[in-house]
Amino acid sequence: MHENREEFYYFILNHAQECIIKYDSHGCISYCNDRLSELTGYSAGELIGAYIGELFQNVFIMEDNHVRLADEYRDTEVIETVLYRKNKTCFPVEIKVVSGVFDGVEVMICTAVDMTRYKESIRKVEETTIQMQESMKARDAFVANVTHELRTPVNGIKGHAEILMEQEQDFQKVNYLKMILDCCTTMEGIINNILDFSKLEAGKFQIDEKPFSFYEFISKMEKMFNMLTMRKGLRFTLNVAQEIPDKVIGDELRLTQILNNLVSNAVKFTEQGYVGVEVSLNARINNEIELFFMVVDTGIGLSPEDKDKLFKSFSQADASITRKFGGTGLGLAITKELVTMMHGKVWAEGEKGKGSTFSFTVRLKTEQDQDSAEDSAAIRKWKYSNNINRMAGEQDLMYEFGSDINIRELRKYFEKLNISMDMENWQKAESFATSIKQLVSKGSKDLQRLTFRMEMMIRKSDCDKAREYAQKVIDQLMQEIEGFEL
Repeated sequence: MHENREEFYYFILNHAQECIIKYDSHGCISYCNDRLSELTGYSAGELIGAYIGELFQNVFIMEDNHVRLADEYRDTEVIETVLYRKNKTCFPVEIKVVSGVFDGVEVMICTAVDMTRYKESIRKVEETTIQMQESMKARDAFVANVTHELRTPVNGIKGHAEILMEQEQDFQKVNYLKMILDCCTTMEGIINNILDFSKLEAGKFQIDEKPFSFYEFISKMEKMFNMLTMRKGLRFTLNVAQEIPDKVIGDELRLTQILNNLVSNAVKFTEQGYVGVEVSLNARINNEIELFFMVVDTGIGLSPEDKDKLFKSFSQADASITRKFGGTGLGLAITKELVTMMHGKVWAEGEKGKGSTFSFTVRLKTEQDQDSAEDSAAIRKWKYSNNINRMAGEQDLMYEFGSDINIRELRKYFEKLNISMDMENWQKAESFATSIKQLVSKGSKDLQRLTFRMEMMIRKSDCDKAREYAQKVIDQLMQEIEGFEL
């Protein structure tokens, strides 16, 4: 039994992928497995009794008639070196040396792994990487040159069309010129997307953080989006949480690009109804805030399987979309990358034929010497210039959340909301939903989001979803306000 066990162990050692060498304190080899003979060309007889330093030159040294590792390897667990063959050639290996005392005799074991294939793979990967980098440089140069060459004629056509429009009196010709200008704008968008995508892939996109006024930024966005939606006969809505500070630090240009991409997409895919933007404060940690943006539309919507394709390069939800609406499929891929660079995330929700909602978060810094009085003045100025205070009785909605009068107002508006939905008077229902949203503005973030979703479903005239979210709002209110019930 003992002999069979020993034969079994030797069978395992001789069929191992590693070279296994046993040697004594003088460096004299007393055992080696078949793998070592196979790789070096030595026979077992030639190796037994040989000095281990002949196989691994400069790794082992003799000191006082005892072998040890050279100083540079003494504290190294795995040593990268070379193993010499019988014909004096060598190949790369990784070796590990361990020792132990058995029956009063010190025994050393050296194992070696052939790294030839691994090194060759690394070399090929490095060569491929260099080739890819050179190819990408050539491609980037090509894209930059082509986009530059394309911009010149597009700008020329656009400029001449604008001059002709100023001089033209004929209504039909003016319409043709408008079509030319729209085509030029579309072409400019495609060129910019291709150039931006090329920069992103090359890692040349950088976030440039600078102080800016959040409410001035929002005001510019609103003017731009009002014009965009007005051209298509759509309604535009904007809601901004008042607790967002005015003085922030971030990349205003990239934030503009993200919002513009999403709103432009919403307008492109919406034939009737509205496009809405909602901005709320998700979190405030020290001198950093996280903002939550929602872009909602009543357009063609999304199916669950479409969502996986949306944020991939050169991809749109459906091939027919490209044929009907145009585009490169790069806008959302660029948006996702920019959001990620601003330490945020992006999501898409929707149903086919019932509109869609694109949400994203971004992180911005706030200035340390933030003046709350200046913030309040900025908010008041923005609200005044955008005619937010449109209801004479709006002050009634700003009572303390959970107070008796707040609860009474909530019950009243929920009752009116339910009646309006029963009668399918969606215009009135939307007005009551907006009032409810104002009444819960001091509630939790979950409550505010549910209320916003309820308002969005009412705007879409989606009775089932509107009732579902209305019930969710009521359930949340019951959790947050003791004794609240309808």
